[in-house]
Amino acid sequence: MKPSRTDPPRAPSRQGGFVLVIVLALLVVLTLLAAAVAASGSRAVAEAQAEFDRFQGQLDMRSTEETVLYMLATQRRNLGGLAALPSPPVTHARLDEDTDGLAAMPLGNEIRLDGSAYRGLGDAVFAIQDDHGLLSPNWATEALLHGFFAARGVPASQWNELEAKRLDYQDADSLYRLGGAEEEHYREARRPPPSNRPVATPLEFRRILRWEEMLAGLDDAQLLGMLSTHRGASLNVNTAPPEVLALIPGMNREQAQRLVALRRQAPVASVYQLRQSFPIAPFMEENLALFPNTSGNLILWDRRFGVKRLAHWRMTPYAIGGPPWQIDYEVILPRDNEPDDAVAEAPATPLLAPQAAAGTGVEPGA
Repeated sequence: MKPSRTDPPRAPSRQGGFVLVIVLALLVVLTLLAAAVAASGSRAVAEAQAEFDRFQGQLDMRSTEETVLYMLATQRRNLGGLAALPSPPVTHARLDEDTDGLAAMPLGNEIRLDGSAYRGLGDAVFAIQDDHGLLSPNWATEALLHGFFAARGVPASQWNELEAKRLDYQDADSLYRLGGAEEEHYREARRPPPSNRPVATPLEFRRILRWEEMLAGLDDAQLLGMLSTHRGASLNVNTAPPEVLALIPGMNREQAQRLVALRRQAPVASVYQLRQSFPIAPFMEENLALFPNTSGNLILWDRRFGVKRLAHWRMTPYAIGGPPWQIDYEVILPRDNEPDDAVAEAPATPLLAPQAAAGTGVEPGA
């Protein structure tokens, strides 16, 4: 029977509206899932890229380290530092017969051994610090050691006590010097006992009683940048940092900074020349050196990340079955906040030149 015109209109179907709501809800859920998957994928890609960058940074640092050690083992060191290119042959058969000093004179392309920063392979940066440019408390002259104590704010009346404690820490017997300290004193202070052997790394000086108080204001980077444990009492004025140069009797920090600026133009060629320009005490002449040692610190870091690594190297040219160098210890250091691009130079050697992109013959970034 057909509905009459007077019948009321039918209500819209609720089933169709419910289906529409379900469809919209599913679309929203699918959209959210797609966004979550995309975000998760992007995050995974970013994490993978960051991991690759860290690996590449470590590879750049390691490659730079091996290259620099190779150069230290094969290329000549002179007044200016480490020759960046192979040196021309000297006519003399032996270095000690080089009476005119040709082998000692800089060529102008040296990598300085005073902690100056240089660009390495990839994004790596490196610096080399000659051991002769650092203070070695085990062998330093009394004048330099007392200058160090004074610079750390220790009264002169306590200098002998600090020396006695250092000597007692290293000697093999249990007899203590006047003002010194042996095992029972460390036990009373709840400290590890003395090693009864020479200090192995500069950081170990902190284990000596009273020395930890004196060195408390220096972080690891500052301590390793001033002290060494190499066997030698001479101080290389061509590689010592300003903090160490200022310990020389007659010098102060301002004069030390001026000497660093001057030697960047031309290295010091004689102690007599040095004394003409700086008020160095005459008795220090025999304890000042001009040439680098066969050991030192190699500091490496990646410009993209915040960790430095210091490796103490020592040349061992007569070693059998291994490279002609040895790494005595490695230390992880906090990175300085100064910008690397402002201080890092490019050494004039093809061994550390940027590598060309494969198949292009063009250097990266060119």
